[in-house]
Amino acid sequence: MLDDLPDPATLPGWLTEQDIDYYVLQFQQSGFRGPLNRYRNQQRDWDRLTALSGARITRPACFIAGRRDGVLKFVPNFDLVENMKRWTDDLRVCEIIDGAGHWIQQERPGEVTKLLLGFLATLGTGLWTQDSVLS
Repeated sequence: MLDDLPDPATLPGWLTEQDIDYYVLQFQQSGFRGPLNRYRNQQRDWDRLTALSGARITRPACFIAGRRDGVLKFVPNFDLVENMKRWTDDLRVCEIIDGAGHWIQQERPGEVTKLLLGFLATLGTGLWTQDSVLS
């Protein structure tokens, strides 16, 4: 799975040595069991959630991804984003950000925040404005 990913000589601007140290410490304390269990349970999801087969997402939705995110290409010759749109009745934001990968919130925090605040503003509560959240 990682064969097509570059192994950079230096860390990208959004990831520091301090970040790496923090992640190492966390995984030393807890291991990879928690994160890996999410993937270990994928088949169980299919087995237990058959009642949701054909269900639609009817609530307001927001989807943000990086164009370089390999997950978008997990299924060969299948557009996962277009498929998602078919099952979503009120997709208010659907943005694929060029040059970004899987960890979109770390790679492009400003763009993600702007998109999320824009989505929240569509919910009509009046509580979610960029000024109120960032002040």
